[in-house]
Amino acid sequence: MKRKRPVNLIIYGVTEVIMNSSKTFNDVILYLEKIIPDGCEIDYHEISRIAMSPAALFQRIFNFISGISISDYVRKRRLTLAGYELKNTDISVLDAAVKYGFQSHSSFSRAFKEHHGITPSQARMKNARLNDYLPINFSDMRFVGGKRIMAEMKRIMYKETPERLMVGLPRETSFSDAGFVWQEFFQGDTIEKLDRLADVKYCDDIDENDGIGFMYDFSDRMNFKIVIGDFVRMQTEIPEGLFVKHIPKGRAAYVQIEGSNVAEILDSAYLLITEAIEKTGGTIDFDNFYWCEIYTHERYSEPLARGEKVVIDYMMPVKADTEAAG
Repeated sequence: MKRKRPVNLIIYGVTEVIMNSSKTFNDVILYLEKIIPDGCEIDYHEISRIAMSPAALFQRIFNFISGISISDYVRKRRLTLAGYELKNTDISVLDAAVKYGFQSHSSFSRAFKEHHGITPSQARMKNARLNDYLPINFSDMRFVGGKRIMAEMKRIMYKETPERLMVGLPRETSFSDAGFVWQEFFQGDTIEKLDRLADVKYCDDIDENDGIGFMYDFSDRMNFKIVIGDFVRMQTEIPEGLFVKHIPKGRAAYVQIEGSNVAEILDSAYLLITEAIEKTGGTIDFDNFYWCEIYTHERYSEPLARGEKVVIDYMMPVKADTEAAG
């Protein structure tokens, strides 16, 4: 009896074929863009005909390479267009809901607020900021290890890091749940306690920031221990309630990654960083591995407030013989 090939290998294999002919994928996007403005339902038979692939299989391929389902893509595009039509014309909210395929005023309003962060009525305000979701251009997509990369590696350099202490809020978490730990950090009293250590901070190699996340003891690629806080000098007297982790001196890669939002960066960071270290002749020190995220004022907080692309700074240990890179 023949063994069946795993579904993920089938998808990857078919994806490779389609990736070699971006016209196929872009033709599907052109079809979707035609039906998006008039609220028509998606014709998966037509998609199957365009892609020359069973509709169910192509849907999985679309999700695999774009990171979004076909239905969610259409929904985000319709909400984007609806936002600008409400902002620039006198169309009513109900008429906009009907035009873009929503069953009711309430369902449209909920979806609109989820997508744009404001209500349809607020979109009419002069300074209203809308959340664009632009058409996908398959030709512009970049892949690393078969995964679509949305973010961009802006800089990598290597520095010697001093011996110091990482102090702050400790938790065991995962990449999917780490956001809740950051929320706890900002809502609790950890920042107040860290402020008492302002004179003994030891992070001259790191720009002013709103928080440092230091991840270590990875049980696998997703789960780890984290300390959110700051670096301080050795022998510092630590306020009660703060966790302390000793960080030995060593060599580290300092990397900056830019994206339209945090999710884009977090989704691609590991692949981009490991690729950049390899290309610059570095070797990750997995024997003393940690993963450090820094949210600086200049590259993260201020651009975020302006609605611009943001950069997250990363630090990761490398072998001592790794040469400098700028």
